[in-house]
Amino acid sequence: MTSDKWKLHGLFRAVAISLLLLVGLSPFISMTSRVEAQSGVMRIAAVVNDEIISVLDVEQRLRLAALASNIELDAQASQRLLPQILRTLIDERLQLQEAEENGVNVTERELNQELTSLAERNNIPPLQFAAVLGQQGINIDALRAQFEAQIAWQKYIGRRLVRQVEVGQEEIDDEMARLESVADQPQKRVYEIFLGIDNAENAGEIQQNANRLLNQIVGGANFASIAQNFSQSSTAEQGGDLGWIAPGQLPEELDEVLAGLDEGMVSQPVRTLTGFYILYVTDIQFLGRNEGESTIDLVQVMERLPQTGQEAAKAAATQAFSAVRTQVSGCEALQAFGEQRASATVAAANGIRIQELPSAVRNEIQSLDPGEISNPIDTGTTVVLVGVCARQDAAINLPTREQVEERLLRQKVDLLARRVLRDLRREAFIDVRI
Repeated sequence: MTSDKWKLHGLFRAVAISLLLLVGLSPFISMTSRVEAQSGVMRIAAVVNDEIISVLDVEQRLRLAALASNIELDAQASQRLLPQILRTLIDERLQLQEAEENGVNVTERELNQELTSLAERNNIPPLQFAAVLGQQGINIDALRAQFEAQIAWQKYIGRRLVRQVEVGQEEIDDEMARLESVADQPQKRVYEIFLGIDNAENAGEIQQNANRLLNQIVGGANFASIAQNFSQSSTAEQGGDLGWIAPGQLPEELDEVLAGLDEGMVSQPVRTLTGFYILYVTDIQFLGRNEGESTIDLVQVMERLPQTGQEAAKAAATQAFSAVRTQVSGCEALQAFGEQRASATVAAANGIRIQELPSAVRNEIQSLDPGEISNPIDTGTTVVLVGVCARQDAAINLPTREQVEERLLRQKVDLLARRVLRDLRREAFIDVRI
């Protein structure tokens, strides 16, 4: 997959905040006064290599995150979100520095296009966008800074990292075979939040951050918005959307947790080798086969019921048909029986789709194997006996090879991007002052 294809499928697909919340939102965030803003600019929250993250930067991002996640930003919520907000800002600064060092830059046109698109998607005139944000105490430059880091990092991944990753045909074959083997098991639509661990010493702090985010979600915060603002996985751009996940598709520790989640459930933070995950299941389906698309060859013996004495005729036919089921097997024997019974009509058909059969017949023969004969079927005006001669099961609804290849590539690129960011953190000079 080329870097252009990578960008086409992922870049700019999601935004950092859902600005629909801005329309009609009660002003739970007061306007930042000029004095507070000036104070925030002068105060340093962190130093990343030779660049400063100000307290004002942190305050602005807190407000953006609160708007996105439908969180009331009181002192308690600010305290809970602050550690992860600061970590996110540090990571973004490292990503932007790495991108710039590798000749990756974000143009004003790209930023303006994203801001315009975001405003239009939320029915806000682009020229009024800054003013609408300002009404909530947010300077549009805070959103521009977030977009710049996201765009730069995605361009860097597309240009520098994707070319280092390959997905072989054998890997695709193995994954297709695995998906087929679990096709009759439930598939779950899964969203994730991932917080990476740089080293074992930070694990406790990261777990606390994960617990804080979980508490916000349990308290009513929007999962997708929390993922967009805090998750360190590439799925953050899509609100943490992993797509439909089959059993065995995730690492073992995540797979075990996912097995216990029903629709609408959110997991506790799950520790893995690389970090902590929070999983959310929104829907459940079975990939499997569409049995209605299966086709069968059949022989049908049918006896029409007279208008007078119908109940007696139905009982006689049902008794005769029930008896023959225990005496014969296979379509040839069933057809011979029908031809010998004067009151019966015999018909044979090949390649009949199961979903095209009357519901009473379909329900009776759907699970029959070739050579088996149904129970007598009462259709109201007839009694029917059906023998299944052959069947062709519908194809399993598997993803295409191209879809599997793309997902495997994204997994590998995502893992590589996490490693790069981890190394950047380890090598950087980071001085946190709040």
